[in-house]
Amino acid sequence: MKLKLITFFLLLPFFVFSQFEKQKEYKIEKTNNPPIIDGKLNDIAWRNLGIAKDFVQLTPNNGAKERRGQETKVQICYDDNAIYFGVMMFDNAPDSILKELSKRDGGDKNCDWFGIWIDPFNNNQSQLNFSVSAAGVQSDAKYTTTSIDQKWDAVWKSAVKITNNGWIAEFAIPFSALRFPTDNKDWSLNMARGIRRYREDYTWNFIDISFDNYGIQTGLLKGVNDIKSPLRLSFMPYVAAYADMYDGESAFPYNYGMDLKYGINKSFTLDMTLIPDFGQVAADDKVLNLSPFEIKYEEKRQFFTEGTEMFSKGEEMFYTRRVQDDLLNATKISGRTKNGLGIGLLNALTNKTEENPLSNYNVMIFDQAFGNNSSISLMNTHMVQKGSGKDANVTGLMTDINNKANTHSYGGDFKMSQEFEGENITRGYGGQINLNKTSGKYKYSLSSMFRDDKYNPNDMGFLMRNNRIENELSLSYNQFKPSKRFISSSFSLNTSYKTLFTNREYTNIDFGWHGSLLLKNYLMLGIYGYANPFEKVDYYEARTINYGMNADVENPFRKSQGFGGRAFLSSDYRKVFAVDFGIGGDLYPLFDGYSFGWRISPQYRLNDKIFFKYVLSVKDRYNDAGYATTDSLDNPIFAIRNTYMITNVFTASYIVNNKMDLSVKLRYHLDQVENLEFKNLGNDGYLQASNYVGQEDINYTTWTSDIAFNWWFAPGSQMSLVWKNAIENEDNILINHWTENVEESFNLLQQNSFSLKMVYYLDYLYLRKK
Repeated sequence: MKLKLITFFLLLPFFVFSQFEKQKEYKIEKTNNPPIIDGKLNDIAWRNLGIAKDFVQLTPNNGAKERRGQETKVQICYDDNAIYFGVMMFDNAPDSILKELSKRDGGDKNCDWFGIWIDPFNNNQSQLNFSVSAAGVQSDAKYTTTSIDQKWDAVWKSAVKITNNGWIAEFAIPFSALRFPTDNKDWSLNMARGIRRYREDYTWNFIDISFDNYGIQTGLLKGVNDIKSPLRLSFMPYVAAYADMYDGESAFPYNYGMDLKYGINKSFTLDMTLIPDFGQVAADDKVLNLSPFEIKYEEKRQFFTEGTEMFSKGEEMFYTRRVQDDLLNATKISGRTKNGLGIGLLNALTNKTEENPLSNYNVMIFDQAFGNNSSISLMNTHMVQKGSGKDANVTGLMTDINNKANTHSYGGDFKMSQEFEGENITRGYGGQINLNKTSGKYKYSLSSMFRDDKYNPNDMGFLMRNNRIENELSLSYNQFKPSKRFISSSFSLNTSYKTLFTNREYTNIDFGWHGSLLLKNYLMLGIYGYANPFEKVDYYEARTINYGMNADVENPFRKSQGFGGRAFLSSDYRKVFAVDFGIGGDLYPLFDGYSFGWRISPQYRLNDKIFFKYVLSVKDRYNDAGYATTDSLDNPIFAIRNTYMITNVFTASYIVNNKMDLSVKLRYHLDQVENLEFKNLGNDGYLQASNYVGQEDINYTTWTSDIAFNWWFAPGSQMSLVWKNAIENEDNILINHWTENVEESFNLLQQNSFSLKMVYYLDYLYLRKK
């Protein structure tokens, strides 16, 4: 009976009615005289149009009205080619409007801004964002229920102008940059303004931030009728030339290719890249990996970061870096029907190399949207490697459902992996279910997941380990409106219980907590802590079978209990000088182990064009226990060790104007492992004395520099000049001081690369007019 009551109260919120205010509406008009995008609102197109006004504060005082003298008024119209926005942002102190320059898509800078979020399908699954700062810098992104794709780029026009009354922004967003249904349904629309000196953001349609789901809280754009789908066909040919120098030898390779984008219809787009070039992609922030698991690095190649947001619903099923750089071609098709069915397809073919066979990678997803920003998805990945004797396939069914009131959500997935090697087929399974309260000051989340010992998506995806069951509960409190002491605050507690899948053997139970406070002077304070009150049982650290994936139930390693915490502060980024600082430590009683670390990151804005930032991070661990090597009989050898880590990163940018920028990133990283005593792993999981003698100390250093000059010389067209320098070294001789390590590193061979790349955007409609 008690279980039934608990279930009833958990599911009750799914049957309540909507709590949101009525959506705002804007009735758009068609014009025969499109405005000139020059930052002036004197065109005939802007006369006698309706006005979108009465913006409402998003943060920090959610729901507050606009300040007197700082109102926002927007007019919208369209023609056969584009939709136009004219925005007047009043300001009673226009000389105080902040306008720090940044690169395109430059992120959170010290500037005022205005943004548009638009979804022609009005199903809340995907919104396109177009924003411009008071300095005239454009940014665009694609927002989905699971991610924000900031690498998505479109070609559109904007202009800004600061006046005696505030500042003006004009937008022209061509229909060739949008996808829209064939019928004349209403579009979802929201607009937002940021007044940086007050750190206040406002939206046209009110967003209640106590609800996690922002996407469903939009207004309506009514009256967009009879749009003739333009021929969406564009080409981006490129040419790249390199000068590579290493060990006294030089090479001068070059490359050329092309990207193509074609609108199959109003809703679907084809993207293709032929012989792409990724030579200018920034270097990875490499570290020494002492764990049994693979490190997941960030994807930086534009083709795989742009327009792949739908595939993120499969989580570990698709890791784009499995597709090697040596691409012959790649194709994407994506879009959504008028009935809310999203379809995504990606296919990539990589060249045969000495390390890798000729490989074909294919991903497909069907994502059906339905009420209240809910969806159900079917996704499949498939890899074929010619000559390797192995193919792989993973299929997943995922769902995410929100109740009508937008207060609760529940979801789940079920996935199956198949590996084909000759006549042998290995099948594995994984699944998850979760229930979340997504509204109010108090929230909770319940989840349970499993991955059996055969489940392996790693031919195209990324999963650190399988053979596990995890159950998790989290509780949180959020203060959304300013109080006498704080602008906002949040606190959370979470606990998880983990076992193996095969025999349900215990592996770990942990507890964690996190809190943050934003003070009235915009100083952010935070604290994080955790406790593992019982010894862990690690079935992976011995690495005796299937390194880095499967658990070895015959060779568990009993790890110490753990207790630790971190504290951090972050000062007000509006100031010329700001700093982030963090400090923390851990205790591991079983081996008298402990750790201590700190991180400091000062940043300085010289003016609206020049910006500097430095990061120094240090972490030392003492009497740490872990895998070191194997002996002559392939038995694992463990070590009690000290590890030392130092990372230095210097970044700087000089933004000449909103079309030209120079950026610098210099990174030096040091990892050291000092083995104090070698141990054998006993049958009971504890470490025992060992006679092993060897030199297993590690001194790992890496240096990278990425210096780039970019010039957007025409819409969608770019010239990039890049210098990359890299040093990487690992040996077993410890150098006692990090400055000596720096000197030693720069005595090693360095790899230098200079490159010049030109990309030119060609729009078929523009060429036809010529």
